[in-house]
Amino acid sequence: MTFSLILAGFSIVFGILFCWFRAKEANTYSLILKIFASVCFVLSGIFAIVSNKDLAFSLYIVVGLIFGLIGDILLDLKIMYTQDEKVYFNAGTISFMIGHVFYFLATINFNVLKVNHIFPWNLLIAIGVATVITLAVMLLSKPLKINFGKSLIISTIYCFVLSVMLCFAVSIAIYNPIFWIFACGMFMFFISDLVLSMQYFGNKTNSILIYVNHIAYYVAQVLIAISILFLV
Repeated sequence: MTFSLILAGFSIVFGILFCWFRAKEANTYSLILKIFASVCFVLSGIFAIVSNKDLAFSLYIVVGLIFGLIGDILLDLKIMYTQDEKVYFNAGTISFMIGHVFYFLATINFNVLKVNHIFPWNLLIAIGVATVITLAVMLLSKPLKINFGKSLIISTIYCFVLSVMLCFAVSIAIYNPIFWIFACGMFMFFISDLVLSMQYFGNKTNSILIYVNHIAYYVAQVLIAISILFLV
């Protein structure tokens, strides 16, 4: 448990160092730091498995974290190699979506075992609320001067998937408060991606947004990783 928390801390530290380099220039050094930060939250999840009796839940989380690591690398390559940015963006977004599918499987696993008296109603409500959130985000993109362009379809799908995960996690946490650790992780994920959309599609590239985006992201993945320690 202690080693898992230490690795979680290192993930945040490397994430902050990455922001410092990334705010100046996207280069090999910033990518290496980003990889270190992501490897640390993956390892945090792996070492947390020994403290959790629910192996299925834990493995789903760790696989989700691994796809997050892959997505991290691909999205930074988008910044470094602008001639192929569309390819890297789509690949990175798909990787994150696959990660959310595994988080979804972990959430269902926990739901069925711990709060099965509200399943599948909480899932149906989550899908309904997520639909409203996705529509709101897309409708507000114009006044916020966010132009998704050719990435509109994949961005809309991703927004819906992430919103379902957030709403589903919150619906479970309401009935089982220990799940708020995971739910807060999903909320930070949502905040991070909103800021990321402003950067990618709204041409807002100041250093403050870089810090907000990535620190929120690493806090999100760390919370998801260490949730394994407590959701037994």
